[in-house]
Amino acid sequence: MAKDDNADGGEKDKEGREGESASPKPSKKKFMLLVIIGAGLVVILAGAFAGWKLFLQKGDDAGNAAAKAQRDEEKAAGHIMSLDPFVVNLAEPSDVTYLKITINLEVESEGMAAEIQAKTPQIRDAILMLLTSKTAEDVKDTGGKLKLQDDMVARINHFVSTGKVKAVYFTEFVMQ
Repeated sequence: MAKDDNADGGEKDKEGREGESASPKPSKKKFMLLVIIGAGLVVILAGAFAGWKLFLQKGDDAGNAAAKAQRDEEKAAGHIMSLDPFVVNLAEPSDVTYLKITINLEVESEGMAAEIQAKTPQIRDAILMLLTSKTAEDVKDTGGKLKLQDDMVARINHFVSTGKVKAVYFTEFVMQ
């Protein structure tokens, strides 16, 4: 017998409460529903704000237009031209004594490619002098390679007058 009859004739449940069901109080259900709805609204409002901030907000058009044009110009891919491989002895004799690299140059225009072609002996000499001044320690890590690329860009730009070299890319880099 799960149910007991009390003297009044009312039924008692297992816990001895009279006339109550086993479900939670209606006020707790309403509170939980409000909490869930509130959390949902917060998420929706945060998403709407993020979307507005990222995609729809417009700043100072006059100032941003010039900066955007400059960024677009910098991002525009230049023309790529290859140079013959370089094989050099490194500055200090150690376990690693030879460096072989092949580089590609990113130039602003096709007209610059013709100028670089005409000044290849001077450019190759400048790069060879730079490479032979380096030690294995100078170029073995990524930071050293990035500095080497920057140094190459500066040296090559010294010889060109119709534009500038934007970047130097290593397509082969072997130390032995």
